[in-house]
Amino acid sequence: MTDRIQHSPNFRLWRIIVLIVMLVTVIYPGWGASQSNARYGGKYNIPLSSEPESLDPAFITDIYSVTVANSLFDGLVEFDKDLNIVPAIAELWKISRNRRLYTFQLRQGVKFHNGREVTAEDFVFSFSRILQPDTHSPVASLFLNIEGAKAFHEGKNTEVKGLQALDRYTLKIELEQPFAPFLSILAMINAKVIPKEALDADFSRNPVGTGPFKFNNWNPGKEIILTANDAYNLGRPYLDTLYFQIYPNIEWEKVFADFERGFLDQSIIPSNRYDSITSGRRYQKRYNLVSKPTLNLVYIGMNCRQKPLDDVRVRQAMTMAVDITTIVTKITKRGSIPAKGILPPGIAGFDPEFQGYGYNRVRARKLLAEAGYQGGNGIPPLEIWTVSKAESVQKELMAYKNYLADIGIQIIPKVADSWKHFIKLINEKRVPLYYAAWYADYPDPDNFLYVLCHSKSRTNRMGYQNSEIDHLLESARQEVDYMKRIETYREVQKRVMEEAPLIAQHVNSFNYLFQPWVKGIEVSYLGAAYIPFRKIWIDYLEVAK
Repeated sequence: MTDRIQHSPNFRLWRIIVLIVMLVTVIYPGWGASQSNARYGGKYNIPLSSEPESLDPAFITDIYSVTVANSLFDGLVEFDKDLNIVPAIAELWKISRNRRLYTFQLRQGVKFHNGREVTAEDFVFSFSRILQPDTHSPVASLFLNIEGAKAFHEGKNTEVKGLQALDRYTLKIELEQPFAPFLSILAMINAKVIPKEALDADFSRNPVGTGPFKFNNWNPGKEIILTANDAYNLGRPYLDTLYFQIYPNIEWEKVFADFERGFLDQSIIPSNRYDSITSGRRYQKRYNLVSKPTLNLVYIGMNCRQKPLDDVRVRQAMTMAVDITTIVTKITKRGSIPAKGILPPGIAGFDPEFQGYGYNRVRARKLLAEAGYQGGNGIPPLEIWTVSKAESVQKELMAYKNYLADIGIQIIPKVADSWKHFIKLINEKRVPLYYAAWYADYPDPDNFLYVLCHSKSRTNRMGYQNSEIDHLLESARQEVDYMKRIETYREVQKRVMEEAPLIAQHVNSFNYLFQPWVKGIEVSYLGAAYIPFRKIWIDYLEVAK
């Protein structure tokens, strides 16, 4: 593709020319027809604050991949804006009384981007592939509760007994035991369907799905381009093109500068602009401000396998030595709130009475002394890694450096070259400390406590291990009594936080600005990665103003 047209000095002229063309464009029928003034066409420019790892659903674990892949793929079900589970490729389903048998009836006529119709066998293949031992999928644990999945995953059987295509459009999934979050997991990006014949060594960078947009091009470090799927089963999306501009190191200030110049159609509000934008009329008159609480956690992970962090007293001391409230309210901003524990407000199991650790330098020094590190003596400098070059993140890490120096611990902030570099470091547990965020993929406490804290979870990058916690998390997955599940998760959070494998820093809110011509915006509590771009359209009368 040639240079991005929105970077041209004749940007506004180009928009006006497109307006003239669009005014004579025929309006397509379809799911969006209820918006009587909605029009088709145009390119939507989206900032992607790090390079995705993969666009293959079997390997996606990062928010950047999810942001792109959600427009490429569909699954059996999906979340609506209120996080209700609604039909996608499955038009209806039944769940047995014992909560083990799920039967899905698929829509007929749903097609992959290569033109072939989707069948129940495609879901059997897609889920089996994730469980296939040679696949080495990081999300296989999400599907191990299917009957026969463990034996298949261990190479003992040649098929997954609990996955069956009863006929061309009927899929049966039988579980070993009740699995409370299973239907929500089926709405995740990892549960999307793929065509077997399109699978090759390049699939992660040249994917084929059923979604409203088709893959066009990926220029590493620069851009990912998707184009409208004219044959989408719910009707053609309004936009012609989704253009994801890649910013390798979460450079929010640069993103916002490009947004103000009109090169992007949406932008997060950086910390240094949050107060002026949310309190001033200038920005709110010029742009569309959308604010919403979301389900996430920003935290400092501690490598529990490295000395001195293998000592719980050292981890507790570091947690108490940092004034989280001051960091979040004075530096982070963006409407974020200090976190007390792992579960964010709004998710089942959140305990408003749980206070976590407080800022207590005296207690922190005593704990270090008890661990044999009086005044920090004997603790080597500890690197803390991030992938973000955002001004606020760098200031947060400097605050950590100053607070921990006060109890005798020296930390050294480091910035990874890219998301790929960063995720490799923390996946391999090669660094003592890291700054990261976890965004919910499904609205269930399992998605925070199990995926971050279970010893066998591939996304437990802290190396935290506690067999009793593992047992509680596994039992909570099988519990059908809602209140018992909640109490279990509250107990798990309390006990995990006592062992301090992480410093819970804050919960981000969704605070974005959109250009005035952007219409059809829909934001759920899952945040920016789950914006349904298929519903967005461009009001070219606004562009021409």
